[in-house]
Amino acid sequence: MNVLIKNVRLVHTTDVVHTDKNTTHVYVQDGVIAGIGEMPAGFVPQTVIEGAGACISFGLADLAVRLTEKGGKHHGDVMADVLNAAVAGGVTHVACLPDATPILDEPSLVTLLKNRSAALGLAHVYPIGALTQGLEGEMLAPMATLAEHGCVAFSQADVSIQNTQVLARALQYAASFGLPVWLRVQDYYLGAGEEAYAASGAYASRLGLSGVSVAAETIALYTLFELLRGMGDAAPRVHICRVSSSRAVELIRSAKKDGLNVTCDVNMHHLHLVDTDMGYFDSQFVFNPPLRTSSDRAALRAAVMDGTVDVVVSDHVAVDADAKELPVGQAQAGAVGTQWLLSLLVKVAQEERVDVAVLLTAAVSRAYRVLGLAVPVWQVGCSANFVVFDEANDWAVTPQVIRGAHRNTPFLHHELPAVVHATLVDGVVVFGNL
Repeated sequence: MNVLIKNVRLVHTTDVVHTDKNTTHVYVQDGVIAGIGEMPAGFVPQTVIEGAGACISFGLADLAVRLTEKGGKHHGDVMADVLNAAVAGGVTHVACLPDATPILDEPSLVTLLKNRSAALGLAHVYPIGALTQGLEGEMLAPMATLAEHGCVAFSQADVSIQNTQVLARALQYAASFGLPVWLRVQDYYLGAGEEAYAASGAYASRLGLSGVSVAAETIALYTLFELLRGMGDAAPRVHICRVSSSRAVELIRSAKKDGLNVTCDVNMHHLHLVDTDMGYFDSQFVFNPPLRTSSDRAALRAAVMDGTVDVVVSDHVAVDADAKELPVGQAQAGAVGTQWLLSLLVKVAQEERVDVAVLLTAAVSRAYRVLGLAVPVWQVGCSANFVVFDEANDWAVTPQVIRGAHRNTPFLHHELPAVVHATLVDGVVVFGNL
């Protein structure tokens, strides 16, 4: 398919990060960029997208998405819903976490996931395999075999490994095969196991909730960094998932300066929300890790903009309605949101008064690197995975526009910036609001 995208401003997320002031035309042929500004010889467009001054960016990569439902009695497959939501929000690359139903710890499950997602013809899906069998933190999963079947990295998702010796062996095994490891850093006991509902502090105390201290995150970071230092040059590449505190940012910044091969990400909700937003026990604000203070939020925003935090993710969790409507102390943590990852990044850019490209690097070039993909650049021959959006136009998160049946989000009925006009995956228009 030949696609002509007219009158758009290029968002540059590599080298000199900026958004062009002037508009141009982008020509797409056979799934790649065939021309920018100048029409290729013999090009006849079959589809024309009128940008009218809107922005065009390479498609976002969301590195924390679940393709099955969590909580309740029904663990329904919601793959089509999630991938439709992704492309509606300009996300063209999706990393699927292993805490699915069933858990991604067997090669046949990985193959099934890849085949089913490819058949939908929406966003590209990259399976993240389980680090340990059943995510139980005891026996290592067959990582090398899972990698041969398509897993691009290995993780425990939100489940902590209690036994440090098992963690050390997992790092050594991954390193021996050159496999990346993605880890949530939270001490199991200080982090209240899998029941992390609120950050420790005065607000949690007033609500009578058991708080999760920053130490749960920092102690786990210290442990991880010492294990990696002990491995020296033989250490694997480690991606630290969903940091939530200013102290964690300081430790990661120091570790990077020391030469440790680590990257990290943050949940997009932690760039906007704080602990007091929970009000009086609103379960839509229950996250793992929990929302923290305004000073933590400010530190996370600054770290995204200076590159200490490499990636911003949606941490998309489709939660069964019954499981979300329980009291805060029992509700399933998490929210949907891959559909408005782009909008929340643009919102940060507007509030911090920086070019939108500064924030999009955290979901484009830097996210592509973590995923092991080539960083896209505006030149002929580059894959045509694009999102066309109007950063100056707002839209409302209503049940009518949400893709899929799940409504568990603290942003329901909120107005957000950046209306997505079109999304292309390998040159094919998979979403169009033209």
